[in-house]
Amino acid sequence: MKKSTFLFFLVFFAGVICANILGVVSGRELGAMNEYFINRYMYADIQGRGLFPFLFFKRVPEFLLLLFLSVGIYGTLIVDGYIGYIGFSVGFLSVIAIMNYGMKGILLMFGFFLPQWLFYAPILALWRVKLMDYKGMGKDTLSGERKGIGQVKLAAAFVTAFVLLLLGVFMESYVNPFFLQKIIRIM
Repeated sequence: MKKSTFLFFLVFFAGVICANILGVVSGRELGAMNEYFINRYMYADIQGRGLFPFLFFKRVPEFLLLLFLSVGIYGTLIVDGYIGYIGFSVGFLSVIAIMNYGMKGILLMFGFFLPQWLFYAPILALWRVKLMDYKGMGKDTLSGERKGIGQVKLAAAFVTAFVLLLLGVFMESYVNPFFLQKIIRIM
């Protein structure tokens, strides 16, 4: 857990540096950070029941691919790579938000990531820990019974992660648009 947290903040810092090197010019053109889209979003009527299927069919395949690839020999590297990708993206977007909107950009970043990341982040942490336990169990024991228990624990972690994913998609569909609009109005 400490290793993945360190990795996240290391690549977060790399994203911050990269965004600072590229400068404001690329940030002003960046999709959702564009002032035009932010202003349009404030008055948009976003329907959660229409957004939920879109996000479901975007997040679930990504989640399943990550879990499928992580069960292999290099599984923890795949999960760490995904954590790195997220850390870099958050660092880069944070700098762009601050460059475009000043200190209010921090509020905007909270608006983009909350409350769904309160569910998405534990998925990665839980899966990485259970994956490490499962792989460590295979090395430490010769007993097929213990290996079976490890598989059951990994399956339980998968079910828990999937439930958290569904809750995150629900929050991203129904709560986040309302939350983000309130933050944009404050700005």
